[in-house]
Amino acid sequence: MKFITKIFLLIFFLTCSTQIFAAEKDFSIACSLFPVYDFARAVADDSANINLLLRPGAEPHEFEPSPLDIKFLNDSDVFVFAGRYMEQWAEKISRSLRDIEIVDASNGIEIFNGDPHIWLDLSNAQIMIKNIAAGFSNARPDRAEIFNRNAEEYCRKIAELDSKFLELAQKNKNKILVFAGEFAFGYFMRRYGFDYISAYDGENEPSIKKMAEILNFINENHVKFIFSTPNISAVTRSIAEQTGTEILIFNSAESISQKDFDAGLTFLEIMQANYESLKKFIND
Repeated sequence: MKFITKIFLLIFFLTCSTQIFAAEKDFSIACSLFPVYDFARAVADDSANINLLLRPGAEPHEFEPSPLDIKFLNDSDVFVFAGRYMEQWAEKISRSLRDIEIVDASNGIEIFNGDPHIWLDLSNAQIMIKNIAAGFSNARPDRAEIFNRNAEEYCRKIAELDSKFLELAQKNKNKILVFAGEFAFGYFMRRYGFDYISAYDGENEPSIKKMAEILNFINENHVKFIFSTPNISAVTRSIAEQTGTEILIFNSAESISQKDFDAGLTFLEIMQANYESLKKFIND
């Protein structure tokens, strides 16, 4: 009898705990890919249950939501996506969603050449953060003050790093960055004024002619460092081996590995690591 009583009490406790947890997490947010997911984490309060649709390590440009993803979206209070150039699927799906706050984080940002990686210009990142805060405030007006305060604090941190990149660019003595991996950094280069050459045209594999140009440039200019995304390609390794250069990681932050996701890696940490890579290159 005592055993049955204990079981009953355990079930009652677990049920109450679940109800308490659900009550605390009463604001459901769906985010398309990592940058807006991390911005949402910074802006939201403890009442938010924030979910990332694009699985860590998945390819953003090839993502197609599953029926389970669609159901989850319909059950959410807010859907945040980075913009139609990155996620055409998101813009289409958002038209069919009902009674959900839709946040296109790219609103108010000028798009260049269809490049979707807008967050790599940290002034754009601040606009995205403010768009997200506005969307959250529309969905939960009673918490608007908290969202706006969190956004202001996060934008302050982003602005500080933005200033550090601008200062670093001014110290650059006409060095040209060599990107030997996939190139997604047009907004970054435009914002901070770095000159660069890239082996890749977007994500397209470099031609034999392009490879020869890169190798000649590295050898003729005594380049010591080349840049790559965390997914170091065979092409990048080949360039490094042929030229004796060191590979420096430069991360577009559009997607991260499961290991980094589980460790709680943030957008600010990624961009700070990019800063350290650039600093090493410039101070050489």
